[in-house]
Amino acid sequence: MYSFLNTKRSLQERLALFVSSAQKIYPEIIGIAVTHIDDHDNLYSVYRSPDYGDNFPTFIASISQSPRLSKMRTSLEPSIIDNMLSHQSSVKRIHLRLLQSNCISSMACPIYTNGTFIGVLFINAKVKDFFSDKIDYFTTFSILITLLITDDFNNKRAFHSIVKTVLLLSHHKDPETQNHLKRVAEYSRLIGLYLAKKRKCDGNFVDSVYHFSDMHDIGKSLIPEDILYSTEIYTDHERDIMNQHPELGCQLLSNILTTFKYDNHQELNIILNIIRHHHERYDGKGYPAKLKGTDIPLEARIVTVADVIDALLSNRPYKKPWSIEDVELYLINGSGTLFDPLCIDAILHSLDKVTLIQSRYPDIIEEELQA
Repeated sequence: MYSFLNTKRSLQERLALFVSSAQKIYPEIIGIAVTHIDDHDNLYSVYRSPDYGDNFPTFIASISQSPRLSKMRTSLEPSIIDNMLSHQSSVKRIHLRLLQSNCISSMACPIYTNGTFIGVLFINAKVKDFFSDKIDYFTTFSILITLLITDDFNNKRAFHSIVKTVLLLSHHKDPETQNHLKRVAEYSRLIGLYLAKKRKCDGNFVDSVYHFSDMHDIGKSLIPEDILYSTEIYTDHERDIMNQHPELGCQLLSNILTTFKYDNHQELNIILNIIRHHHERYDGKGYPAKLKGTDIPLEARIVTVADVIDALLSNRPYKKPWSIEDVELYLINGSGTLFDPLCIDAILHSLDKVTLIQSRYPDIIEEELQA
């Protein structure tokens, strides 16, 4: 009965076991969906029970557009819909999709960790007025699920803290690196969410890519400083050394993982794929493995595009920032050769958000730090 407490299981496995236990008591429960919030106040699902099928969306538009969810976020109290059938004339598209899975009543609960709002837990049942007279049970139910979610969330943060300490130490001479990493993470999530809407991946994958994309260049910490910070065009020998950073990064992270005993194998593969393969090209002419097309892991294809976009839009010792129009043309011309066409299509649909991210996380130049 308490197998969901087994921390050796993945969060998805533990949530599935927990819901299954609750369904034995209340078979009217259809399932749960766990969503996280992005920097634009949108929700995206990182877990949903199988009984929803495809009817619980991967992406939910800005929470500020929903009076119900906005009130729940500030009040910290669950929000209940007793009968979605009675709202069909004015109900949102998400509820129409849920009705296709026989979801008649709904309970939404805020998810907080350390005082920070990180998402929403949705619980659905196949009969009307289901939650109102069982509010105590399902409040406890939601609290226990939230504890599982925040435990997983905080474990990831602890792991991130260790790795990002290495990142900070390795990039301490470069004042713009941290915002570069943040922008790459944001662009990666933009691409991932678009692909999730096209059913090329799920929200849990998007969440992992978002959180781990900033590790893509960790191997550069092992590159000699005279090469790493050179403002001159590399010699062939220097380029060969620089091109070792993906493999060096995998070795470095593997050592950290061994020490930390991080054993989420799915996420481990995502991290290592991002580090090792973010310099592959879609036509097979990249490095280190010269992978081609969809043989390149999707997470690496996403980060490749995100990293290049930021490099082009940013000021560098050897170049001035490109205009968004020039970047758009470069991406279009590189689609199918340098880049995955799906990822290019995704970012071209989000260029307005790209400029917002650029302004939100600007480069910090040395003169500003010394002021």
